[in-house]
Amino acid sequence: MKKLHQYMMILVAGVLGACGSMSVSDPYAEALPADFNAQEYLSLHPQLRVRQIKDFVADYNSQVKANLGKEYDAVKKADDDAFLANTDMLGAIYMHPQIGGHSSDEWAGILADFALPDTSKGYKITRSMMAEYNFVGVADDASLLLSVPIDYQAVAQQYHVFGRDHGWAYRACRAEEAANTPRDTLPIATYQKNHIAEKDGSFTPDTGLYCRDALGVDRLIQ
Repeated sequence: MKKLHQYMMILVAGVLGACGSMSVSDPYAEALPADFNAQEYLSLHPQLRVRQIKDFVADYNSQVKANLGKEYDAVKKADDDAFLANTDMLGAIYMHPQIGGHSSDEWAGILADFALPDTSKGYKITRSMMAEYNFVGVADDASLLLSVPIDYQAVAQQYHVFGRDHGWAYRACRAEEAANTPRDTLPIATYQKNHIAEKDGSFTPDTGLYCRDALGVDRLIQ
């Protein structure tokens, strides 16, 4: 186990170092709205941060698996069991604004699922979802999760290739935009909701630009 721990520390340093050395230049800048800011966009859509964190954990664990080989499944199961048994830590991770970003009510739902029989679908899905935050072989998962670098280039790319076409708000509304048309009243919103994709695989993109007001309503930018 001592050798495994030493390997984990080397791996953590290597992975974080690689991410930290990535270029911050954004090849999508010219295609984005002039006032687009990746940090603001991410603040409106924290699920993108959660996805980055979980992808980072998955990449890390895949490297652990490559090193451990056949031993990995048993090591991961034991590590997941210990990780998931610490509900105080899980709650802190799940509700931390820079990690899970969820509310206390949502955490109550997670605890309710954990109270279900371990053979139930809800229990299995929730367990699998929470295990996505677990670095195999790392004692202090919370600290390492907080240190996962934010890839703002990927955030900008998400807006460019998906968010914009699906009408995602990219910034907060300004005072003069408080009464602008809500997106959910527009024909394109109704159409996209009812037609995820045409039978031939085509998709009708939303060509509008949107902001989000203080009440969480996405509005058309005039």
